[in-house]
Amino acid sequence: MKITYSENRRRAEKAASYDVKYERELHKRLSNWKEKRLIASLLAETGRLERMLDVPCGAGRLSGVLALHAEKVFEVDYSREMLKVCRRNAGYAARFAEASVFDLPFGDGSFDMVVSIRLSHHIPDRRARLAHLRELFRSSRRYVLATFFDEKTLKNRLRTLHRKLGGRKRPKHTLTMEEVTRVAEESGFRVLRRRRLSSIFSGHCFTLFTKA
Repeated sequence: MKITYSENRRRAEKAASYDVKYERELHKRLSNWKEKRLIASLLAETGRLERMLDVPCGAGRLSGVLALHAEKVFEVDYSREMLKVCRRNAGYAARFAEASVFDLPFGDGSFDMVVSIRLSHHIPDRRARLAHLRELFRSSRRYVLATFFDEKTLKNRLRTLHRKLGGRKRPKHTLTMEEVTRVAEESGFRVLRRRRLSSIFSGHCFTLFTKA
């Protein structure tokens, strides 16, 4: 299965552009700072772990945060060019692999923690968004930290209204908390904690799951 967003980042110039995406504008720098703090606070609840998977790792924006909470971090991305950038940015001895988030080359329960940040809302097909979650749960033996764009948030409702009034922002591909919880339970996990960057300005839901 291909995701157009990821396909674009197979090209070297797109990977290089993504590497500085969160440095270009003040609001993105602020969002990046807040997001790293939020993720660090969620990871602090699990204690330091042995094996962690970061998928997709992108340019390694979160690598430094993740490395503080695991002995071994495996960085995986669909784009070889992104992996090259991530390898340059990672300040530690990470493991790298080129693979699809829908078919990870690891056995069941290979990791203590699987992390997947800001991917779900780029997957156009709803069934594929849920399949992505199932693959994360399959690969973890203890925890999963993942984001999805919550369909019922104020941010999503305003975005939908804006498009109906002629706005050109592309739609976010959403899920509901009920859907996510159901898939987690079917996979033997439960929601441990969920947080948002902002109840008004962000629809991204950062959710920490634990093995039930």
